[in-house]
Amino acid sequence: MATPPGVAKALQRVQAQVDAGAFYEAQQMYKTTYHRYHSRRQLEEAYAVLREGAVQQLRSGQITCGAELGTMLVEAFGDDKAPPAGGAVDALCAVVAAMPAPPAGAPEEGADADVDACSRFITAAVKWAHKAGADAGVRRLHDLFAGHLISAYGWRLLGRASAHFARGGDADAFAAALAGCAAAAPAGEADLFVARAVLQTLACAHPATLGRQLAHADALLAACRRRAWGGGPLPDTPLLHFAGFLLTALQQRSHALVQLLRVKYAPALARDPSLEAYLARAEEVYFNVGGGAGGGLLGGLLRGLFEGDEEE
Repeated sequence: MATPPGVAKALQRVQAQVDAGAFYEAQQMYKTTYHRYHSRRQLEEAYAVLREGAVQQLRSGQITCGAELGTMLVEAFGDDKAPPAGGAVDALCAVVAAMPAPPAGAPEEGADADVDACSRFITAAVKWAHKAGADAGVRRLHDLFAGHLISAYGWRLLGRASAHFARGGDADAFAAALAGCAAAAPAGEADLFVARAVLQTLACAHPATLGRQLAHADALLAACRRRAWGGGPLPDTPLLHFAGFLLTALQQRSHALVQLLRVKYAPALARDPSLEAYLARAEEVYFNVGGGAGGGLLGGLLRGLFEGDEEE
């Protein structure tokens, strides 16, 4: 979505406020300019103002302001029934691409608030894209945001990034993030990183996305096996055997085989309680058994798993 020529001059005036550090004033000018164009039904111009405003505020480190303008853009797309094929998804991706890393030495509390603001934007964006039928756009937004979380915050936000990578389509990027974070973990835990991610990918499926999530989990396991982990191949462990056999059982739609695998690999699954939680959710959605997240560990994990869920 290119910036219309008539908008450039208006944006230059706002940019002067940004350059002067008058971010609040710039925010109000972006909103006023947007409403002026929108009231005239000059929608392309109105969207461009919000997109460029969000990008410029984010690049200037004004996370809350930038995310707010980005969310306004999502709401405008929804209210106007904008088609995703007209560059709308590209505009939202540009907002994600502008999200900055925290300054060196920034306190974790501030970083968490910034991530929360950006997460609210991405949640709105993927829900709009899903309702608009832009399935590829949904996966693209998830992948971009997950990549931002890893590049900006590293292993500390792997959990949040994984919730988005699991709904994306870039298995290689997911595998690279896992390998990078595993390098900072105790030796011998690489298989845990992989198994958790495979099961998480399966667990965030919905009835309409069972095949897609199964294919993504299979591609993720293959991508992990192709990578070097600590200078060598991914270790061959019982837990990874379980992950591979589980994918086969789901492809065959055999709940009986899943139950056999549960028993055979119980010691491996017991290494991390989250594996059981994700497996229980996968069984629920793929075989319609069990029911409800409940409380405790399972409920907590699944609430985190559904962050940014377009079908929530």
